[in-house]
Amino acid sequence: MTEPLHLYDAVVLKDWVDYNGHMNDAAYAIPFSRAIDALMDRIGLDAEGRKATNHTLFTLAMQLRFVHEVKEGEPLTVTGQILEIDAKRLRLYQWLRHGRDGTLLATCEQLLASIDQSGPKIAAFLPKTAETLAQLVAAHADFPIPDDAGQGIALKRR
Repeated sequence: MTEPLHLYDAVVLKDWVDYNGHMNDAAYAIPFSRAIDALMDRIGLDAEGRKATNHTLFTLAMQLRFVHEVKEGEPLTVTGQILEIDAKRLRLYQWLRHGRDGTLLATCEQLLASIDQSGPKIAAFLPKTAETLAQLVAAHADFPIPDDAGQGIALKRR
């Protein structure tokens, strides 16, 4: 694999636009969330897989960074890179770009947990899911880690 996973495409909806005429900050989370749904489908946690196994993913933490505004009707595309996994969690970095010209609009880093909904409780990934994730991590192993990955929010202090 030579580039991040293509996960989701959308168009900025009227309901996503704020009083400034561009996509509201909260609306940026929507395409990233839908991209997680697409990733879940890819790793066997689609609706059928969730029903059969009672396993899903929950977001534990999310860091959004806003880069550029976008207006109603504009196309969007989300790509992602799995940065790391362990037995129960995965860390995913995503890019939201303009669907026509590729302008970077926002980035999102998420920490996701494997959940056994019978608890509900955090549980190890099921073997098939773990194997698929390991293959994706291996495919992404040579990708550079984004410069802002793993950073929190802080004001510079003197």
